[in-house]
Amino acid sequence: MVQAVTLNSQWISNWPADGTALDLPQALDAAQHGEISKDISAIQRSLETAQKLSQHPILAVTGQLNSGKSSVVASFLSPSGRARVPRGSSSSTGTHRFVYWVPQSWLDDNAFRELLLDLIATAHPNGVEFLDTDPEIAAEQYRSGRDQLETLSIPLIAGDSELDKLGTGLLDCPDIQTHDQSDDQLNLIPADNPRLDFLSAAARVCSAFLVVWNRAAIRDRLVEIMLSALRQRMASAPLYLLINMIRPEEGQPERTMKDADVTRLLEQFSIPKSHVYGAFDFAIEGRGDRPGWREFTPARLVRNFDQAEAPQFYPLAEGIQSRDDLLTLSRDLDAAEIQRIKISDHQTELNNLLHQASQSISKWVADSEEEISNIHEGLLATCHRMMTDERTGEPLQIMSPEFASALHESLVRTAPFGLKLPLKLANPFDKAYDSAKKFIRTLNLKSLATDKIKDLEGELKQHLKLGSIKIASSDALARRMQSQRWCPADAEIPELENAWNKVFETFQKHPIESFDKNLLDRSSQDRWDGFSMMQKFTIGGKALLGTLGGLAAVCGIATLAVDGGATFFAATSVSHAINGGIAAAIAAGGSAVAMAGFQESLLKDNTLPYLSRLFSITCDCFHIPRAIRDEPTEVHFKIGDSGSSKTTYKLSPSPELPIFPAVTPLTDKRIWDKEDN
Repeated sequence: MVQAVTLNSQWISNWPADGTALDLPQALDAAQHGEISKDISAIQRSLETAQKLSQHPILAVTGQLNSGKSSVVASFLSPSGRARVPRGSSSSTGTHRFVYWVPQSWLDDNAFRELLLDLIATAHPNGVEFLDTDPEIAAEQYRSGRDQLETLSIPLIAGDSELDKLGTGLLDCPDIQTHDQSDDQLNLIPADNPRLDFLSAAARVCSAFLVVWNRAAIRDRLVEIMLSALRQRMASAPLYLLINMIRPEEGQPERTMKDADVTRLLEQFSIPKSHVYGAFDFAIEGRGDRPGWREFTPARLVRNFDQAEAPQFYPLAEGIQSRDDLLTLSRDLDAAEIQRIKISDHQTELNNLLHQASQSISKWVADSEEEISNIHEGLLATCHRMMTDERTGEPLQIMSPEFASALHESLVRTAPFGLKLPLKLANPFDKAYDSAKKFIRTLNLKSLATDKIKDLEGELKQHLKLGSIKIASSDALARRMQSQRWCPADAEIPELENAWNKVFETFQKHPIESFDKNLLDRSSQDRWDGFSMMQKFTIGGKALLGTLGGLAAVCGIATLAVDGGATFFAATSVSHAINGGIAAAIAAGGSAVAMAGFQESLLKDNTLPYLSRLFSITCDCFHIPRAIRDEPTEVHFKIGDSGSSKTTYKLSPSPELPIFPAVTPLTDKRIWDKEDN
């Protein structure tokens, strides 16, 4: 029962971590499957209303164009009701609206009327219209849906006292073959059929279906399409196949019952043989040896034949001795049983829809996570590349004023006593920074094009006498980023460049202010231990001072670039610069071991923290979560002379770093955890 189905499953956002929750309709809308949500809501209402109307079934009469559907409906009505049903083969007398004929007592009881209207609204949400009692006006209403799909979707409701005897309602359906001119206005694809869609929705209201089809067209693909649509909605509902216009020939009606096309439909759509009714073509009268329709129709129906009310259907499996017809069919229907089947079908459909909803949302959750993960990995690779020497795979460092000062103090603390004061008083960073400022201001940084970045790197290397400098401009990164698969195709270069500008600006405003003093001291001590005592005092101090001066200049490049009207990112290899400066002066003993240890400490105390900070800011500016599913972010670097092998390192988060506003969101998707309650 519907009370046993919970719809309060929630998909909790994992980013931003604000406890945002989506209920089922919201999640389906986000997954671009809002129609499933509407179907679930409609079937819930249908199920609840069907339970309240458990003794009051509605039979749908549908089928082929000009097959006698309206005549079948009229045969159940009172004379005044029949007068309001236009019949004939012309468009002016055709049925182009869904018309619910119900017992008059259903409409006279206000409570029951409201239940009925609520049930109909589940299939036809655009409202209802009542059929006029004037036959001419009613005929106009019947045909008003022709070429008017909006009108076609609004059903007519009519009451008739004769149906009170049956306790059953009827749905007179328009055919699904007519092509409405307004179809073209909807840009429909060939598979679309609004009339069939309306019929499929109406199946939620009805408990059984009488499908009227002409014998000559029983092989038509359309009958299978219609039956499939009905079975999709109501898998177990009774289906009755009413075959009209059967030619009176020898061996009938057995020939029709054994016809391969008929038996195929019965097997495919679970229609019992007892549910096959037939009517012979009453225009074919017997002449001489040739039998006519009367010879193949039960005598009782022949005696009561009224051409205006034709055709006359009876169960073909029983032959012409049958005592049943459509009227006895409706009287013999077990209302409680077919309503039980209807409710069961509604429950099955609801369960299927919930399963479909769960699958759709699960796929959406997975697709969202995959898209975000791809962007996350792409941004990480971009940031990692900015902190890596592409020739060697070794890590680069950010020579911020804070780190430059910490490194200088460490080298002073670990230097031989006689060198402490000269190194301290030398202030290589301040002097080099001033020198770099003068040089940078000679460059028109704002006008540098993407292809000139390498030229800028070369000039800086030569001027500062450093072996490895990585310069990245927002323009260059934006262009490179747009060419990557993980970058959304609709991302424009100016928007990406704007985000990178903000990344660099924010990165400069939020430097790392404290470093691991012990770690720096151990690596600095290793550097000093690589010299002999004589080398420390004669050459080592001077080499370090010169190298540190060049390194100090790098720390001002990005800041000075901003002052010059552009934004740049600059990183360099501190260990290679120092080792290169020393190697140029002396052949220091144990320098390879010392360099590897120094490089490792720089990686842990500078590269990884700054990379984490750079990546966090980048994710914020592009509106991507900093972490995916709480999984550690890993990067790879080569340390020292380790051949081609790289070591894996985990990026530690920067909890002290606030969340920065998004500049250029790369996706509107989120990472959701699907929780079934």
